[in-house]
Amino acid sequence: MKSTYISILLITLLISSCKAQIAPLYLMNPDLPEGTHFKDLDNNLDNFEGTWKWQSNDSIIIIKLIKQENIFFDNTNQYEDFVIGEYKFTVNGTIVQDYISRLNDLSIKDFGHYLSGNYIMHKGQYPKCDECTIEEKRLQLYFQDPLYEYLNSAMVLRHKIDNGIEKIDVVFYSFSGSVLPNVDSPSQNRIPYGNYTFIKQ
Repeated sequence: MKSTYISILLITLLISSCKAQIAPLYLMNPDLPEGTHFKDLDNNLDNFEGTWKWQSNDSIIIIKLIKQENIFFDNTNQYEDFVIGEYKFTVNGTIVQDYISRLNDLSIKDFGHYLSGNYIMHKGQYPKCDECTIEEKRLQLYFQDPLYEYLNSAMVLRHKIDNGIEKIDVVFYSFSGSVLPNVDSPSQNRIPYGNYTFIKQ
């Protein structure tokens, strides 16, 4: 009888321990136990996967985003689900930047991509979204222009369906901490900061 009780107790502890290993993305905390998997439990990241296009007159931006799951990070000994991506920028038919093929380069580690992140945001967080509902979740991705690596830039993405067309509204902005190498260094990426609406391709 005693051995049965001990067995049940061990199984209960094991199940509890396994459950404690999974936490939703919005509770991401490096102080949680090693081995914790910050999981996209509500599948918020799924909305942003795919190829998206913005066009205005002669300028075109294409971004391609892929969801990654259960990726291990050495610095925290934890696992995360997140999104990686790359982009292409053309003006007057001339390619200014094209990094889409980097998604096929297996030597590039996850946060080495020029778009990456998994920070889930609600409507009140900066940049605020007055049109968003209370339940609506947005995604913040870090953005890098390899020519201006010193710039701290991010994109906040809001997924929506407009008349049956899948879109993402993007707020592209600079956040604090950028240190210009010298007074003449550009303070903008080659893709200008601003608001964009991308259409799924």
